[in-house]
Amino acid sequence: MRLLYTLLFCLIFGSVYCQNWEQLSSYNGVGRHHPITVASNNFGYMIAGQSATFSNNLDDVYRYDPNINEWTQIDPFPGTARGYGYGVYDNNIAFCGFGSDNFGYPTDWWRFDMNNEEWTQLASFPGQGRNHPAMILESDKIFVGLGSNSSGNLDDWWEYDINLNSWTQLQSFIGLPRHHPYYFGIDNKIYVGFGHGDDVLSQLNIFNDLYVWDIEQNTWSQLNNFPGEGRVAGTQFSANGKGYILSGDGEDHINLDYGEFWEYNPLNDTWAELPPHPGGARWAPGTFIIDCHVYLTSGLIGATGSFPSDLYSYAINSDCGCTDAAAFNFSELAINDDGSCCYVEGCTDENALNYLQEACFDNNSCISIDLGCTDPSYSDFDINANLEVFTGGPADLSEYGTGGYHYNDAWDMVFSVSEDTFLSSIDVNAENSGTITLDLTSSNGAIINQLDFDINGGWNTLEIETLIPEGNNYLIGITGNNENIGLYRNDAVPAGVFPIQIADRITITSNTTDNPTSYYYYFYNWSIDESCTGTLSNSEMTSSSILVYPNPTSNHLTVDLGNLNGFNTTLKLYDPLSKLVFEKESNSTLTIDVSNYAKGMYSIVLSTDEKVLRSKVIID
Repeated sequence: MRLLYTLLFCLIFGSVYCQNWEQLSSYNGVGRHHPITVASNNFGYMIAGQSATFSNNLDDVYRYDPNINEWTQIDPFPGTARGYGYGVYDNNIAFCGFGSDNFGYPTDWWRFDMNNEEWTQLASFPGQGRNHPAMILESDKIFVGLGSNSSGNLDDWWEYDINLNSWTQLQSFIGLPRHHPYYFGIDNKIYVGFGHGDDVLSQLNIFNDLYVWDIEQNTWSQLNNFPGEGRVAGTQFSANGKGYILSGDGEDHINLDYGEFWEYNPLNDTWAELPPHPGGARWAPGTFIIDCHVYLTSGLIGATGSFPSDLYSYAINSDCGCTDAAAFNFSELAINDDGSCCYVEGCTDENALNYLQEACFDNNSCISIDLGCTDPSYSDFDINANLEVFTGGPADLSEYGTGGYHYNDAWDMVFSVSEDTFLSSIDVNAENSGTITLDLTSSNGAIINQLDFDINGGWNTLEIETLIPEGNNYLIGITGNNENIGLYRNDAVPAGVFPIQIADRITITSNTTDNPTSYYYYFYNWSIDESCTGTLSNSEMTSSSILVYPNPTSNHLTVDLGNLNGFNTTLKLYDPLSKLVFEKESNSTLTIDVSNYAKGMYSIVLSTDEKVLRSKVIID
């Protein structure tokens, strides 16, 4: 399922930057740092990289199709498996190389024809092999320099001529030597800066400077320093005549506070901040561009120590949007269609009574869920209730980002209950079979319920069957017995997920770790049951005794009195807030004009001297 996260950043920086990052499908491979990421006009590619062990170099290749939101593994990279390599691309052709393999720092150089997914080895680089250099394709030339190897940080600068398949050394970089810089090319100029230099007096030396290489003049110049802190090991790209830097570590070489995203304008040498990517800053991720969107994947999320295999996209071109006037989200400003056109409207809130999974455009028709007994023949009938059983929270393992199986019992989820609520069941996903103990604990540490479950590998439904009183800061977690079983948790929860609402009853607020909104532990598909439990009433009849149509309705409502026809009957219509909006006495079928009523769930009460009948109708 695709998730849209509207960031609080929009409220701070204004609507001009108020766009969305969209979470897409994860690739079915090992998470990694320093992937080589390139793209054709139709597909994105992730090549090689290094796994979380920091010693396992990879050579696998994955292709992403944005039209169907799917990854496919294809033939591996023909060079040696490697990490810390880079690639550049244009017109469906990519060039890749550098990094380190199990034997050192290779200097091989490869051409990847993305039209037919064929590789060709080119003239090897004549200089020193290296990790994470700057690499930019501009004006049919590829510029490579800086980086590091066993000799230390480098400052040399090279040009590869695509047409001649030859390398030429140029004037060295005029800044201090460094590795893992940020870089991009715009209009015959190459911009290089930031990165990690040699330590000074045993102190980290991470830069916030910026330099420009003029291709026509073969000269370097220094520009204004970046207005924020120095940074290293993020990702970068250029588009629409501007440069972009994204994520990375700060000047202490610890992850930035959030996934910072900045835009550079070469016309006035200035920077502007854009909405950060979700899920926390990343060390050594990768990006590629297809049409209107930049795609972000992989890297190390410093806050959680995880290596996600996820994918996010962001529209970087304001000319892009839906160009079909028949679509609900048609944009008069859009010039290039980005495939976002939506033709199904409805309620898009998963916690609404009338949630429509197929809807991609919200039409403000959502009806809030009010849990309770909906059968008027029971004594605990709730006139405001519109649903008895609801299942909410995350429905699958990927809904809250990447994750894996977890093996201790130290951490719980924190939740609140707005009124006394019967928690019927929850789901967990286990790696292995065994027995676990689940604890429900109040804020003062009192055990509400402790339950043992025999579980199997895969999905398991745990029957909780517990009434939880109204209150805050409840804990739900596992006590012991998880060392050899492994329960799935999400370890890179995107920003904006918490608090998690489940109908009108339960709010999951955080976890108990030092990163309270970065992890989601174990518990999926929370099922709340508020079915009728009272005694049957002899004085009330079920709603099947009357006929209400059409339902839903937007104009006129017909109420057929059924077996009350011929009796003096009072009909009352209550709005979603239980306010009486219509009342009339009749002894036959009634038609009511509801065209001016607000949308929502309405209650119908029919009463005679001896009987009461109740029903519901949706006005949309």
